[in-house]
Amino acid sequence: MPLPGRVTHLTDTPSGPKLIEKTYVYMTTLSRECRKGLTNKFEAEDRGLPFGSVEPTLRKEVEAWFVGRDRNITVKHERSDRGRPGEILLTYSGATKDAHFKFRVDAQFTLAGAGESAPSYLKTLNVNVDKRDFTK
Repeated sequence: MPLPGRVTHLTDTPSGPKLIEKTYVYMTTLSRECRKGLTNKFEAEDRGLPFGSVEPTLRKEVEAWFVGRDRNITVKHERSDRGRPGEILLTYSGATKDAHFKFRVDAQFTLAGAGESAPSYLKTLNVNVDKRDFTK
């Protein structure tokens, strides 16, 4: 309900918390789309990729997916970590014109052998956003 004496317009920009909520909801939707798109790509085109090549390939694919999906969102790789054998964790920072955020990509691969040159096959891939990582 509008405040008395205040005219609201459809073009009024939402307040900080509303912008953050709107960006969070949008990024949650995009994270699901990204997960599905990357999973399909890795299963179709990157099967058996040497495990040493997986991290740079995954980084490139995440960045390319966001550029192709929404040019108003900028994403920047912050760091890569390796968890257990076959596990890769990527952290990204991102921004829209109204909000800044972080998201994480974690992937597990089945390795057919040992070492960096072992063929790898995607087991699971997740793109995670956390509302606490969103700011104005």
